Amino acid sequence: ITSREMTMTQNAQADGSAATNFGAVAWIAYGVLSAHGHWIAAALGALAVALAIVAHEYSKNAVKIMNCTTVAFFAFALITTIAVGPSLFKSYNIWLTWAVFAVVTWTTLLIGFPFTIQYAREQAPRDVWDHPLFMRLNVILTVVFGLIFTVNAALGLIALMTGHLLSLGLVVPISLLIAGMVFSAQYPKRYSQRFAPGWTAAQ
Repeated sequence: ITSREMTMTQNAQADGSAATNFGAVAWIAYGVLSAHGHWIAAALGALAVALAIVAHEYSKNAVKIMNCTTVAFFAFALITTIAVGPSLFKSYNIWLTWAVFAVVTWTTLLIGFPFTIQYAREQAPRDVWDHPLFMRLNVILTVVFGLIFTVNAALGLIALMTGHLLSLGLVVPISLLIAGMVFSAQYPKRYSQRFAPGWTAAQ
């Protein structure tokens, strides 16, 4: 494979990854519709958006683990809601979502494929993909998100027990997620400057 072909592949994957930016649309649609009691419509609408994103990524050979997780979650939500009603999600959605993503995140670490590496490879030069420092960077980033998802799941449980649904179930978790996204955007630059000045860090 020539460097030109690798660049073209990376560009195509980056185009596919751009669809990931619309992932929030699925969760917003789900949140708004479910808040108004339209649980089946919420799951169906969110699933449609998530499937469109994954289909676009597939066409660019850039399917992401987390977007597949989103599809699986909404598919489960739709089937469960149709089969037994929305009681499960009415009662436990505030922590169930974070718990699912926490489990998937820690699993990617256990199998030696931290999920952030899929995004990092679209921005980093091909010759650093197999560098130990590149893997270490993505382990760190994935651990950070794993901790955020885990803490948010715990906060969801506490919110259910204490009734502080807005603060512990929404405001704090979203704030932590935003902090994690800012960290993932800034830390790789400092990491590469300190440990690997010879190559440009991902993200």
